[in-house]
Amino acid sequence: MSKKWMLALALVLLSTTVVLAGWQVVSDVTAGGGAKELVVNRSVQSVQIECTSGTVIINTVVIREGGAKNPITVARKFTVGEKQELNLGGTKQVTGLRISDSGRGTYKVSTQ
Repeated sequence: MSKKWMLALALVLLSTTVVLAGWQVVSDVTAGGGAKELVVNRSVQSVQIECTSGTVIINTVVIREGGAKNPITVARKFTVGEKQELNLGGTKQVTGLRISDSGRGTYKVSTQ
């Protein structure tokens, strides 16, 4: 195999690895109507909230690791396109998220 083809193959494999290491969508959520329970069940370093329509207020995000709970106060109003990353301070084995929200919009929750 020529060096050019080996280099091209290496670049394709590298770019695939970068995509796999990116954000994974957990759920698209409609705000309002009480706290939301989202199942995650994977290793997570960061959680991202992105408003996809309307206006959304995120009050708190509780990171669940089995029986342990770590609440993060967000207390922020989001409009379309705005997002916020919540760094967990290292890799955690997250079993779920409980999000307290309000507003008349939708938002996407992703993990990395």
